[in-house]
Amino acid sequence: MYLAIAIQLSIICIIQASAQQDSKSCGGCCTAPAGIPGIPGSHGAPGVPGPVGMKGDMGWKGDKGNAGSDGRDGPPGVQGPIGRPGVPGVKGERGEKGEQGLTNSQPRSAFSVGFSANPGRLTVGPMKYSNIITNVGSNYNQGTGKFVCAHPGTYVFQFTSGSASTGNIATRIMKNGQRILSAYESGSSYKSATNMVVLELAAYDEVWTQPLSTSYNYYYSNGNIYCSFSGFLLYSTS
Repeated sequence: MYLAIAIQLSIICIIQASAQQDSKSCGGCCTAPAGIPGIPGSHGAPGVPGPVGMKGDMGWKGDKGNAGSDGRDGPPGVQGPIGRPGVPGVKGERGEKGEQGLTNSQPRSAFSVGFSANPGRLTVGPMKYSNIITNVGSNYNQGTGKFVCAHPGTYVFQFTSGSASTGNIATRIMKNGQRILSAYESGSSYKSATNMVVLELAAYDEVWTQPLSTSYNYYYSNGNIYCSFSGFLLYSTS
């Protein structure tokens, strides 16, 4: 590189010397030619930053972006204090009157009777139970074997008849001489028959039990009372 520059400088010197000879012969009638540009200098150091320019105009508002996904639930917050009591509500309408409960003035009638000894063969008619277990109101008549209604209303009656014979037993509940229902049992030597009924009774109605016939009355009982008859007032209609 330096060799090329030296050669160029030599050529320039030759040209300049020739030009000087020409100028002498010319006698100053013409000007000398322009010189050849010199070698470019090296780059200077970066300049100091200039002052901050003026603030530009605000740009146009961009389009709304898509909604992002829901973030995770945060931890439960601290429970706040209990609020003040609210204003009392409007008083409701009065309810319907309830049914009158049982009182000491409610009529009472209940009985349970049975055979505590073997009655043997019975005739067809009211069964006169020898043992009085309960007789509230004294409405069961042991002499006649009949329950006599003193308080009109709804009553429940139930009987059980036992036997230790191979003979049959059949017992009826009667009301004022009319058959209401029956229970029948036959077969093995130890057996029992039972039934229950709910009856509406008026004052002085009579209810009792009796065998179906002389052929169906092989009853048996002892201190265990295998034969019994019970009844009680469910509710009064008076």
